[in-house]
Amino acid sequence: MKAWTDCLATQSHAPLQESNGLCALDDHGLLYVGGDDATEFLQNQLSNDITRIGTGRSQLSAFSNAKGRMIGLFRVIPIEGGYLLLMPRSMIASVQEKLQRFVLLSKVILADISNDFALISVTLDAQDAVPGPDWPQDIDAVHQTDTLISVRLPAAEGRRRWLLLSTDTAEAIALWRRLANEFAVNGPEHWRLQNIDAGIPTLYPETSEAFVLQMANLQLIDGVSFKKGCYPGQEVVARMQYLGKLKRRMYRAEIDSVRAPAPGDELTARDAESSDGSGKVVDAVSLPNGGSRMLFIARIDRAESGDLKLVEQPATEIRLLPLPYAFEDNAEA
Repeated sequence: MKAWTDCLATQSHAPLQESNGLCALDDHGLLYVGGDDATEFLQNQLSNDITRIGTGRSQLSAFSNAKGRMIGLFRVIPIEGGYLLLMPRSMIASVQEKLQRFVLLSKVILADISNDFALISVTLDAQDAVPGPDWPQDIDAVHQTDTLISVRLPAAEGRRRWLLLSTDTAEAIALWRRLANEFAVNGPEHWRLQNIDAGIPTLYPETSEAFVLQMANLQLIDGVSFKKGCYPGQEVVARMQYLGKLKRRMYRAEIDSVRAPAPGDELTARDAESSDGSGKVVDAVSLPNGGSRMLFIARIDRAESGDLKLVEQPATEIRLLPLPYAFEDNAEA
């Protein structure tokens, strides 16, 4: 979609908006999973119950290795003939290659179709009118026309959020220009900040295969089904849910540094002289008024006692912020 790319190249970005903003997700892409056996294939590989979503809903789901560590995490969007898996572009090749190993004799097609879609994220304050009459109102709901898919996403702080996917370049450009007249245009960090505030993790190459899904709070945000059949890592996930005690979980926080930590950056005990494996940054974004906001996964005892520091920024205080959902009791503090 060269015309779409050219349109974005002429667009200047406003300072990061926490709401009433839009951005083009040019750092995200789509892995298509299609064919006669696509539903059964994904049901056997992913953490969530694909049969629950039908044609009018999307869902979060993880693809894990045999040790229960998440290889990839994505939003699954049903389309005619298959599914779209939304994730950072940097993750697509690896996820595709590892999923391909399980295709065997199944009638399944895997294809990177990122360049066939324009991806737009829109975030509104609760009181503002919805710009599109066909944009779904229920969380995770999907509305589709021949050329446009609109998905309602979870948000936080009283905001509402949608993802728009268009296969028609002219339609995408017209929609973008109309929305840009109403809302501040941001870069991809707008999307990342919304996920951070909603407590929704993103996996990058630096954190792939680093976390069991409960560490990333997926059981709290409808990213796993404990009633479906087997999938890679299912025994580890089930054992942690029903027999074990969760020792690590994901937190939201702010730090004073304007240099946002990178995904995979290490956290350690405050008195440690080097990394001790206490935790890792999931994602972080620099804020326009100073400081940074982040999601990180760490040992519960150290996170909740304030006994953590960033290895690369040891003098920076980590201030925990509330998440829009409550933690469960299956944990060791």
